[in-house]
Amino acid sequence: MRLRKQYLIKMFLRMTLVILPGWLMNGTLLAQEKKGIFKDTLDHNLDFSNYLINMHGFVPWPTIITEPALGNFGIGLAAVFMSPKKNVSQEEKFHFPDITALAGMYTLNNTWGVGVLRQGSVPAVGLRYQAGIGYANANMNFYRDLPNVGEQEYLFNLKPLVVNVEISENLYRNKIFLGMQYMFLRTWVSYDFPNLPDSVFDPKDFGKNLGLLSYYLEVDTRNTIFTPDRGIRFKTTFSFGRKFTGSDFNIQRGEMFLHVFIQPVKRWVCAFRAEGQAISDGAPFYDLPYLNMRGFPMMKYQGKQTLLFETEQRVDVTLRWSLVGFIGTGRTFSDSKYMSDETWHCAGGVGFRYLLARLFKLRMGVDLAVGPGQFAYYIVLGHYWNR
Repeated sequence: MRLRKQYLIKMFLRMTLVILPGWLMNGTLLAQEKKGIFKDTLDHNLDFSNYLINMHGFVPWPTIITEPALGNFGIGLAAVFMSPKKNVSQEEKFHFPDITALAGMYTLNNTWGVGVLRQGSVPAVGLRYQAGIGYANANMNFYRDLPNVGEQEYLFNLKPLVVNVEISENLYRNKIFLGMQYMFLRTWVSYDFPNLPDSVFDPKDFGKNLGLLSYYLEVDTRNTIFTPDRGIRFKTTFSFGRKFTGSDFNIQRGEMFLHVFIQPVKRWVCAFRAEGQAISDGAPFYDLPYLNMRGFPMMKYQGKQTLLFETEQRVDVTLRWSLVGFIGTGRTFSDSKYMSDETWHCAGGVGFRYLLARLFKLRMGVDLAVGPGQFAYYIVLGHYWNR
């Protein structure tokens, strides 16, 4: 196990120190670099804005995966292509650019996955769209409380194939949107522990299709979709699965969140997050809501309903460098005795950001988080709350 971890670390270092800089070494890019394509005209520091706009380039996003549910260590790599909109106002030019992302990941417990995402807009008719497809082979831990035994950990192999399509209409000044989303998920499930506790995990969930049709209302006044300084984002979504949506599960799901960004003074950004989710009976165990927060293991705290609150404070020490601190709490609600949990769990941490593309207001950095029984770190592109 230790040798495998050392091997993955070497692979990660090779990606970040050799492979990723390699795309800068061909003749065309090297010539452009001499002309300052990677330097900002404002402060002459490293900046990707001109490269993304003029060279149709991409932002490399390597990350170390420290998720306990996926083996505690892994590597991920994404190439994020961005281009500003044409024939729009200067204010909107970089606010919602076209984005294409290609990603892959591998972790210490032999979990791997690949995916592609496209996000864009058609300003002339006020439409935004998003489409993506992904596949993974995930060895993931799920947690349940058994009477007279306590918390137990179960390792499942999940092979999900997911397709997602989303479109929304601008109702008011690119601030209010009404949208529709369709998500299809086919998940193959297997396990190798001796006996499956049927009362805890329903075998009928295995190898089934989940097709959800969703409608949502979104209000977004943030000054950027990447790393906001001010504005709000509110979204409420209602989803349902039926036979005609391609679903083997007859379920309903509701979700609502609010993100608020306030700038009391120029260099200080206060952010607040509130989020709640609820799902009806009959949902597969791998689709139950869980507390998604830095410092919480994935799928650790699941329930039929979840509620969480978090705040993040960012101080811009200079134009480029920022310090970040965050803390939050959340709990789950469930009528299942195997997921009964009345505790408000807390997590928090610190981090830093670098303004990587000034025109896009895109920051990138690292967060260190401490939660219940775990320490984790995250490489963040944009804002962690983005989805």
